[in-house]
Amino acid sequence: MRLPKATLCLLASLLTLACGTGLLAEPPAGVAQGDPSSIAQEEGDKGEKSDAGRFLRIRRDAAGEPVALETAVVRYVPASGEGELVVDLIACVHVAQPSYYNRLNKRLEQYDVVLYELVAPHGTRIPRGGTRDSLNPLVLLQVMTESALELQSQTEHIDYMQENFVHADMSPDDMAKAMRERGDDGVTLFLSATADMMRQHNLRELERQKSGRPEAEAEPLDPLALLFDPNRAVKLKRMLAEQFDDLGSTGLGNTLDTLLIKDRNEAAMRVFQTELAKGRKRIAILYGAGHMADFEARLLSDFGLKRDRTEWLSAWNLRERGPAR
Repeated sequence: MRLPKATLCLLASLLTLACGTGLLAEPPAGVAQGDPSSIAQEEGDKGEKSDAGRFLRIRRDAAGEPVALETAVVRYVPASGEGELVVDLIACVHVAQPSYYNRLNKRLEQYDVVLYELVAPHGTRIPRGGTRDSLNPLVLLQVMTESALELQSQTEHIDYMQENFVHADMSPDDMAKAMRERGDDGVTLFLSATADMMRQHNLRELERQKSGRPEAEAEPLDPLALLFDPNRAVKLKRMLAEQFDDLGSTGLGNTLDTLLIKDRNEAAMRVFQTELAKGRKRIAILYGAGHMADFEARLLSDFGLKRDRTEWLSAWNLRERGPAR
């Protein structure tokens, strides 16, 4: 099933921001769901596409049906084989099932330091259980999204008060300064981002025409039927997971990719270098999945590391519920 283009773009844009590119200073809360299995999947299990270089994938069963949206934990070690440094890129989605965050909490205890993202004043810690401004319309929209997908927010479940957690992100003032230094303001940012999206659409359409593929017809979505469908949350999650998978990288375009990914990753790597200078040997970088390709490129080119192994964690259960008895 395919959502109409306008609806799909709206949902994908919201969830890309929620799942791929960052946490804000006023994180949302979610609505509880059942706790399906979150078994870690080792590299080589059946995913949608080749998993080389990927940090987000759909796992499918033997019949090709999607069963889980998974995120990667990728380990890097010195390419020279010398030294004890271990760096794990822990890709995450910012709304998921509680069991996913429970597994992450246990894993994060083992590191000397965990560098985490949060667009907030430097050194900000998220209190246990997160915070919520019920009057903030963006927070309300995020809460509604979590409710529709039957997922919960990362900030409700990850324990940011652990002693080994270190804030490694930009502040709102830092982001505003970076925009000004590039000559951007709200208007130029909007126009540039819109042009990027139009350019990406045109390139995808050109690629489709060259390959001879027919234009996909969007199957209309019946909101009333979906409202009474016991699998409504699963169907929405499947459609969004497929959209994330199709996007491949960040799907943001050059303008937003620079602002939301590259600028913030540079800030995180400055903190990374500080922690290396302190003698940290086991370092985790806990960020949205959309940041990880850029982080990997920096670790390989600037720090002489290589990929060692990949583990996959189930973030969204995509199995449909059986008929009620």
